[in-house]
Amino acid sequence: MGRRFSVTSIVFMLLLIAGIISISVQDADAVPAFARKFKTDCSTCHNAWPMLNATGRAFKENGYRFAGVQDKDTAISDGLYLGKTFPVSAVLTARPFDKKDSGERKLRSLHEAELMAAGILYKNVSGFLELEAEDENGFNVEIPTAALEYHHSELLNLQFSYSDMLWADPYDTYSSRLLTRGKYSVIDQAFGGADAGGKLRSSRQVVSISGRPASNVFYTLGLSGVAADAEGEDAKNIHARVAWDVIPDTMIGFFGVDGQWDDAASGVTRDFRRLGLDFQADYNDFRFMGVFLRAEDDNAAGVKEKNNAWYFQTLYVMSKNSRPWIVPLLRVDSYEKNDGTSEYTELTLNSSYYFTQNIKAMAEYWTQVDVPDTVEKDNRLTVQVSAAF
Repeated sequence: MGRRFSVTSIVFMLLLIAGIISISVQDADAVPAFARKFKTDCSTCHNAWPMLNATGRAFKENGYRFAGVQDKDTAISDGLYLGKTFPVSAVLTARPFDKKDSGERKLRSLHEAELMAAGILYKNVSGFLELEAEDENGFNVEIPTAALEYHHSELLNLQFSYSDMLWADPYDTYSSRLLTRGKYSVIDQAFGGADAGGKLRSSRQVVSISGRPASNVFYTLGLSGVAADAEGEDAKNIHARVAWDVIPDTMIGFFGVDGQWDDAASGVTRDFRRLGLDFQADYNDFRFMGVFLRAEDDNAAGVKEKNNAWYFQTLYVMSKNSRPWIVPLLRVDSYEKNDGTSEYTELTLNSSYYFTQNIKAMAEYWTQVDVPDTVEKDNRLTVQVSAAF
């Protein structure tokens, strides 16, 4: 019997097809939505898509506008000109080869489909919406990120979102804007699991403010619910983030969150904290970045567990005609579990090839270098193709 698609899934697929059809790609080397609107290409905002450069960070912070460029002070009341006023993009990802040593080889001809819309809604009000469907959940449609933002000034912006905690942060150290299949350990581990078993990259209800009190200092401060709670019930998580560009193209930063989760299963209110130091530096065509994170979680018995995690990543952007061509990458991840008694070290080797700025292929080898004695080491080889329209 064939798969039955829900009404929501059918609507999503129709929107995806309509989005692709309605936004013609005039230049195969152009980034789709914003590039069409502002008549530029992706190298303006990305050193290698999807990671942001300084211009891209400013564009995001300014509500998806370049400095000095203003939209008309009118609200969008229909969808007739979405491609020009509220850019729409689609991303398709295929994994024709994906094999873990601990599992069977998978043919994931279509791994993920995403539909994204973002831009100015009215004066200083902007929005972002992402719909995605992955093979891992049977291609059921989900909303991993949705945000409504008011941009008052460079100093103060207000954001309401269902997103990860640091959606407002334009730097890539804690971001899901990755060149790799695997996620950074600091955002991909639940550690003691007190945040409803969630991770820093988990979506949650967030209200935050952000801005720049000085041109080289970025901050965000927010209140959020626990991971995956779509209603943000009794939200208690306070987070803060400061990033300082000590010199051009070199940032050092601090991140912290203090939260609580009412664990109904154990009847215990479980406190958790995350404290992180990070840096990001661009030197010629190299990018170096890393994070050290301290995680503290109350377990189900109310006993505090402490675990550390860190990663260091370096990549090099080889260009052709001033555009990304081949990007080799190396990352080392290390993290602890079980109150520091279980230690893991992982190595990621990745190389991306850009056919155009918005179509790329990558090969990635991931392996566990060190694991606890009771755990068998694993590795994974993945070939992936991504295309943005």
